[in-house]
Amino acid sequence: MATRSRIAKLTATILTLPITLAVVLFAVSNRHVVALEFWPLPGSLEVPLYVVGLLTMVIGFLIGGVIAWLGAGESRQRARAAERDARGLETQLADAQVEIDKARSLISTRAAPAE
Repeated sequence: MATRSRIAKLTATILTLPITLAVVLFAVSNRHVVALEFWPLPGSLEVPLYVVGLLTMVIGFLIGGVIAWLGAGESRQRARAAERDARGLETQLADAQVEIDKARSLISTRAAPAE
C-alpha cells in the first residue's frame, strides 16, 4: 500500500512540474496589457494577456469537471444502490446467524441426556 502511495506521489510530481513550468513561462512571456470588451456591456477592462489565457484554461477545466461529474452520475447511483443492497444482505445474514444460534441451542438442550 505504501508503494502505491509513493508511486502516485512521484507520478503527480512528474506531471505537475512541467505543467507548472509551462504556466510560469506562459505568464512571463505574455505580460502585454490587452483591453477586454464584452459585447453588450459598455466599457473595457485592461488586463495582462496571461490573465486572459489562464482564466480561459481555468474556466475550461471547471466546465470539463462539471461535465465529467454529471456523466458519472449513473455510476454513483448504481454504487449507492449496491451499497444499500449489501447493507440489507448483511442484516439478513446477521438475522440468519441469530436464528441458527437459537436452533443450535434448542437442539443441544433437547439432545442433552436427562438425568
